Amino acid sequence: MDSSTEEADETINICARCREAATKICDGCRQAPDAEGGHVESVWYCSVKCQEADWTYHKSDCKKAQARKSLYRVAETAQLAFFRLVERIFDLDVVGLEAKEETLYVREGPKDRSIFNAFPSEQLNSDQDKQAAMAWMNCGSSEDYVQVLVETMLQDVPFKVSEVRIPKVKYLRRVVVIEPDGHESDSSKSEHVMFKITINEDEDYALDVTGAQFGFYDPVTPWGSYQQTRIETLGKIRPLKHLQDSHRLPSAGFSKQNGWDATRKALNRQFAKTFGTASKAWQAKNGSLSAMLKLREQTFRQRQGELLDFIDERVGARQKQLQEAKDPEKEALRAS
Repeated sequence: MDSSTEEADETINICARCREAATKICDGCRQAPDAEGGHVESVWYCSVKCQEADWTYHKSDCKKAQARKSLYRVAETAQLAFFRLVERIFDLDVVGLEAKEETLYVREGPKDRSIFNAFPSEQLNSDQDKQAAMAWMNCGSSEDYVQVLVETMLQDVPFKVSEVRIPKVKYLRRVVVIEPDGHESDSSKSEHVMFKITINEDEDYALDVTGAQFGFYDPVTPWGSYQQTRIETLGKIRPLKHLQDSHRLPSAGFSKQNGWDATRKALNRQFAKTFGTASKAWQAKNGSLSAMLKLREQTFRQRQGELLDFIDERVGARQKQLQEAKDPEKEALRAS
């Protein structure tokens, strides 16, 4: 039930309790999204006394708004962490990229797929192209990577999470990887998977950190809107608990190179584990991740950056261990 004082401007804000001029805004629901993806109307008070007196009436709406704000912050954090991870362990040898209308073509070079290939940042013209390339065929592995982070950050918000399988997506753009032998892997023709999260008992949202491969860049969307704009054919929806021991193949699972499938699956398991333990280690050292979601915007951004740097450092250390091993692939398989 915190509040902060705003600088006066030409707008006259009215106290929700006594209807007098107000300068204090409720920080709990400030800039929180509404159930449709817009923003809730700010609630103002003229004094702490009025805010406390009004809490009985405002509490329910404020708590729901706070839960939405937490979910949106978690989704953004998970997506940022995922992209930083994939940029570090990107496995394709990219020798060319070309954007044509609604398609980003990625031409793969002759080098074997490896987590030690450099991400082709210099070949990309925009952040959207970069996100699309990193998201390509990585929906399943993204779930493995961010699951622990999402659940840990949301531990103070009552929620239910399921996995949704989408056999056929709608898209604004697509990513096509052209392999050395000419084979094309088109993201729009593969099954897509993502999270469906329910908060506030009956509010459903789609959490999709790899939507960039289809031209959608927001990591969280109200479920009704997501169904309408992104799903052509809806597949199975199942509780996340069924997935806790699964480790799906990321993009390289589509490669025809002998042996890489099993190795990349083992690497996926390794980095998913590192990602999760890093999230918990940061929390043990710096305090509750869920409490971080309640911070004011500027402080939250600072803490979010520290968390992302910490996870990236841990992932980098694990990558270095594998790189320094005599046989990185054998080490990945052994450790998994």
